[in-house]
Amino acid sequence: MNHSPESIILLGGGGHAKVLIDLILHCESFQVLGILDPELVIGHTIKGIQVLGTDAMLTEVYEQGIRHAAVAVGSTESNGLRKKLFNLCRDLGFQQPALIHHQTVLASDVKLCEGSQIMAGAIIQTDTEIGEGVVVNTGSRIDHDCRIGKHAFLAPGVTLCGGVSVGESAFLGAGAVVIQGVNIGENAVIAAGAVVTRDVRDGALVKGVPAK
Repeated sequence: MNHSPESIILLGGGGHAKVLIDLILHCESFQVLGILDPELVIGHTIKGIQVLGTDAMLTEVYEQGIRHAAVAVGSTESNGLRKKLFNLCRDLGFQQPALIHHQTVLASDVKLCEGSQIMAGAIIQTDTEIGEGVVVNTGSRIDHDCRIGKHAFLAPGVTLCGGVSVGESAFLGAGAVVIQGVNIGENAVIAAGAVVTRDVRDGALVKGVPAK
């Protein structure tokens, strides 16, 4: 039996929101009701989706019967804003479904937690766990037995070899490579193109080949 798609509200109206809108257009479960973004003019449209107001409207949206939301901001200077919006939606009672592009490859036993977002071309292998609010961006490759902590952000083209652990709110820049068995600390930043061959402590910034 076919069911009508449920409405979902997006928080954020930049480039990441455009990617999510395209993802959801190919998803039978949801349709985008609108966008909330304090920096955009009400009535402005992004890929045909209207800006309805600011984050302050979330309570009103919930009272109107909308029960699904998605954080649609990318990683700015840190993942702090994504985490803040995720927790705001959770506190208000919104469900934040895992959103998976139809052109991804997921092993059958991959665990996806609430609010995770998997973009086009990503490959995630067996016995991997993706934490809540995590973004696995376009063309990223995650091999077996990896653990990605809450609100971590993997930019396009990141490669994680087997058994890698990524801490909460870590950021991995475009094209970064992490070899097998390495642990990335919480809030760590891995620069674009870095090759990480040893553990990275919490809050560290590393870059280069090999990364230092």
